[in-house]
Amino acid sequence: MSQLRRSFASLLLIGPLVACAAAPEPAPGPAAPSASAAPLASSEPMSPAVLGEAPDPFAEAPALGDAPDPFAEESAPSLGDAPDPFAEESPPSLGDAPDPFADPALGDAPDPFAAPVTSAALATPAFDPDAVRTRLDPPGLEIHGRANGTLALTQGRESVEVLEDDSFALSSVDLYVQYFPVHWFGVLAEGEFESDLEEEPNGELERELEAELELAILEFRPLRDERVRLRVGHFPVPFGLERRYYAPPRNELANRPAAFRRVYPGTYSDVGAYVWLTLPFGDFGSVFELEAGLTKGLDSPDRGEPDFWRKDDNGVPQFAGRIALTLFDVDPSVDGAPQLPLPIRITFGLSLLAGQYDEEARRRIRFYGLDAEAIVGGLRLRFELVRSEVERQTQGVSSREGIGLYALAAYHWRLERFLLEEVFVAFRYGRADPDDDVREDEDVERYHGGVGWIPYPGVLFKAGYELSHTRLEIERTVYLELGYSF
Repeated sequence: MSQLRRSFASLLLIGPLVACAAAPEPAPGPAAPSASAAPLASSEPMSPAVLGEAPDPFAEAPALGDAPDPFAEESAPSLGDAPDPFAEESPPSLGDAPDPFADPALGDAPDPFAAPVTSAALATPAFDPDAVRTRLDPPGLEIHGRANGTLALTQGRESVEVLEDDSFALSSVDLYVQYFPVHWFGVLAEGEFESDLEEEPNGELERELEAELELAILEFRPLRDERVRLRVGHFPVPFGLERRYYAPPRNELANRPAAFRRVYPGTYSDVGAYVWLTLPFGDFGSVFELEAGLTKGLDSPDRGEPDFWRKDDNGVPQFAGRIALTLFDVDPSVDGAPQLPLPIRITFGLSLLAGQYDEEARRRIRFYGLDAEAIVGGLRLRFELVRSEVERQTQGVSSREGIGLYALAAYHWRLERFLLEEVFVAFRYGRADPDDDVREDEDVERYHGGVGWIPYPGVLFKAGYELSHTRLEIERTVYLELGYSF
């Protein structure tokens, strides 16, 4: 019994060292004394600190559920918890992995070679029959159209546009369709119904109501975008910048400059082949543009537009083209564009048309063009000069040389409010001299001012006043126009 008491006293002294161990089961025999009697039976003194730190030696051992069994074996993870290292990976389904040979649509995957869209010209979208800005990327079908009713109020006869008294002769209806079954090939067509100027056998210009085929082409895009376009068919001859702005939705005024009525024979279409290159470069939307076409050619130096089905008179193709350099074309509202205070676009261009207009291909005809355009915020500035050289039919007579120009300034306010989408004001000065060696009735100088209101995108109201000076008289005309485009 004394040996048992000494063992118990030793346990009290070394209690802090064995606090984490379980208490041993007592051996069978006489019952152990109570905890209250144990200190009195000990032969060694005990300090209060030891009593406070020592655990109760008779406390029940922790349950197996509370303390882990040090001798228990770890169970292997279930197959649902740990992956099988010997299991084979199943291949991804066709619906999960993209097809590397698929031809992605431009609307789904970006073209890594395409230039960013930062054009300040996009600030005023409109239907342009010569350079349509479509809403969707090919492939697919798109249809655009426009209609305008223009009332010209004049006293007597307006000589440049050939208008009589109160006339609706400048009204027109136009429909444009394009279909691209694939990204790189498409069909484009445009037809217009209007009263256009036609040259009569006596040389006079008269207006005739007719349906015209403006565009009927096959277009190839080798790079699957608009950087390179090859066209074959019937298309507007590429000369000058005014052809992109003559359509009513893009023209701030109701008529066209006199230079493109009396010096250059206006926008017209011809049969041939055409290439259009737009090569972007730099960080500020800079673009080099080249347009070049070979066509049948004019059959008259004035308004001798070629007919779609007419056979070429002399078999010698006519060349027409334009090169242009856009120094800046940035709209800061577009993501990723340089952050400038205002949208800005500055472009310069040169144009040339060269051919022979007579049946024997002996009479040369040349047109030279210079154009410049600037867009700064809502301010639009445009200038264009045309020079003509026409060999006369009479032997020994010098060539006829003419000159024409116009300068336009306009300001657009985009309000984007109810029935007040946009308003603008515009002024244009122009002059035309078909033969600078002779002062004749065809010489004209014009001043044209106007205002415009767009209550809703696609709907346009315009009003303008024009003062024309000719050698014989002063002509005054008021224009009122209502247009719709989609």
